[in-house]
Amino acid sequence: MSNKTVLERLLVEIDEYDKNRKDRDTFSQRVYESIEALEGVPYSVLQQGRDWQHKIETEGYFDEEGFESEIQEVIPKFKEWINELIQVHS
Repeated sequence: MSNKTVLERLLVEIDEYDKNRKDRDTFSQRVYESIEALEGVPYSVLQQGRDWQHKIETEGYFDEEGFESEIQEVIPKFKEWINELIQVHS
């Protein structure tokens, strides 16, 4: 599967998650798997992807526990990063 296909599928999953914010653990795992599936990208891109996955996971915990969460900001920035990857690495 090409990097573009992997990233475009991830964008669809991001939109689905963003609509209902349910099953964060599964979404976080899919983010991780999608980033790890990328081929021929610099290691720094994989590290950035892991950082995004960690942000999504931890912000979800904050949100669930009633603490101030930045998840509303994280998702749009993550989508922007994915779109940049599509432009650069596809």
